[in-house]
Amino acid sequence: MGEVSSVVDLLGALMRLLGLEENALFPAIALLILFFLFAIPVGFLAQARKVRTGAEGIVGEAGRAVTDLRPEGKVFVHSEYWNAVSDEPVAAGEVVRVVGSRGMVLRVEREKAGGVR
Repeated sequence: MGEVSSVVDLLGALMRLLGLEENALFPAIALLILFFLFAIPVGFLAQARKVRTGAEGIVGEAGRAVTDLRPEGKVFVHSEYWNAVSDEPVAAGEVVRVVGSRGMVLRVEREKAGGVR
């Protein structure tokens, strides 16, 4: 029973410190519970989301060759400049598609049709 009175005393001290009245305690606790009921699932969903940044999240994106790729060069993909390699020669200005990455170097191939405007 002593533990319960300690918790009640602690809550009372906290309420006085924050300037809350007694009738504001339950609504404040209810709002806190609702916040965590919302925040925890949103946090788990964010953890499960596919990576969209860096070399891992850029696979499949289209861009343009900034320099000739024979087989190495620079490309502009996803608003960033990247070092890239290609199995086939790609001229500067051609549209490329990212097919993989190794470290901070993208593996690209020439875009077949459509591409980036």
